[in-house]
Formats: sequence, structure tokens, C-alpha cells
Amino acid sequence: MQIPSFRQSKVFALLLLGLTTLNGASAVPLPERDGTLVVLVTWGDIDNTPANDVYIEAHGFVVRDKVEKSFVFKMIHAGRYEVSIPPGVYDVFVSEGNSEPRCKRMLVVPERTGFWTLKLETDVVFTQK
Repeated sequence: MQIPSFRQSKVFALLLLGLTTLNGASAVPLPERDGTLVVLVTWGDIDNTPANDVYIEAHGFVVRDKVEKSFVFKMIHAGRYEVSIPPGVYDVFVSEGNSEPRCKRMLVVPERTGFWTLKLETDVVFTQK
């Protein structure tokens, strides 16, 4: 029986180490990247004027964290509101003092951007007070 040389043993050990490292790496899930939601809001006038000072919030169950969370959108510029959030299904709420509140269920996909274009409508209850 032939005794393996030191060099052959070294190569075998490196191959074995490489295979176990690859196998272990594949068992660890990669962190899921966030997705982006964008809400484009206009006042609902004839000119479709971009709306400012609108409150927008996404609320849903974040599977990755196993918890319900809410995320508030940031106004990028008048009429454009954005948030980067974990993948999942969210109820997106839009509120502005003179307009009817609105809600839409939206899906967030990793590394993708979802859009909702919304025209605000005057709240009759608010204007009659």
C-alpha cells in the first residue's frame, strides 16, 4: 500500500475545506433587500398640481422581522412621496386635512419600485363643518 505524500494530503485537505465552506455558505440565507414604494399625489384640480404636506404611511406584517410595522413616507418633492421597506404586503394610507382619506394594498418586491398615482378628492364632511 502506498502512503500519500505530504503534498497530496495538503491538496486533499484544501479540497475538503473548500467543499465544507461552500456547503455551509449555501445554508445561510442571504439578507433580503428592501423594495421601494412611490406615491405620486396631485390636488385633484384641473392642472393636476402636485400635492405637498400629505401624510402617507405603509402598515403591514414584516415576515423577515416577524412583526407588524408602520413606515412613514418622505416627501422627495411636491407630489412625490417615497419609502424603502422590507418585502411584503402593506396597506398604504394617505391623509390630508381637506381631502378624503385613501387606502390601497400594495406589494413590495425586493429591489423593485411600486407606484400609486393618486388624485386627492375634496372631503365634503370637512368642508361642511
